[in-house]
Amino acid sequence: MLKRWVLAAVFGLFLISCAAMPTGPTQSHEVVVKVQAADPTQVKVSQKDNNERINKSMEVPNQEGHLSQLSFISKDQAFVKIFSGLSVSDVTRLWNDLCVLENNTNIRDVNLFINSPGGDAFSGLALADQIERARRKGFRITAHASGIIASAAVPVFAVCNQRFAAPGTIFMVHEAALWKWPGRETASDIRSQNELMSLLRERYIGKLTANTKLDKGKWEELEKKTTWFSVEKALDWGLVDKIE
Repeated sequence: MLKRWVLAAVFGLFLISCAAMPTGPTQSHEVVVKVQAADPTQVKVSQKDNNERINKSMEVPNQEGHLSQLSFISKDQAFVKIFSGLSVSDVTRLWNDLCVLENNTNIRDVNLFINSPGGDAFSGLALADQIERARRKGFRITAHASGIIASAAVPVFAVCNQRFAAPGTIFMVHEAALWKWPGRETASDIRSQNELMSLLRERYIGKLTANTKLDKGKWEELEKKTTWFSVEKALDWGLVDKIE
């Protein structure tokens, strides 16, 4: 009796398992990922009748460059905004926009709106370098300052062809600071960091000396003690060309 009961149970399980299995013809469908095509007519569709499998493919040509979200074109001029803390993102956007203007348009007049407390020293110097490079290629960069132009943003403003500032704009220069994660440092580490800071200071002061009336010694003095100054003072020192 026990053997018959076990066999019946096994046979019953087999029937249940088989009942859960599909009895009709199998179908397989491929998941299709939609890609934005430049020309929807280039989409190619092929179908195999035996298993209803659909394969889709398309040719996407190399996309044309576009201005970043912080820039736009109006008539025959371009307008670029730089604000908040400076970072590598600002450097990337400006490089992108200058490439688009140079290769895709005849526009060479760029209005740069700046309202920035500074930020990454390397990004500020990189932005200034890009503006100077653009000027050598025939671009005319006009800066419009408002709010605050401080720290790493000062050389960005200084190297433009024309520098306009709104009344009440505040400027500031100070020594660069090095942020470090807590940890151990050797004497050679400290010496290397001093070399880095000296190079940064030399480049920073160099941009200001070359584009204002003050000499290197005066800018070094102002930078060392952290100096805040008004737009009128900036005009006297040759950092601002006109108060708007």
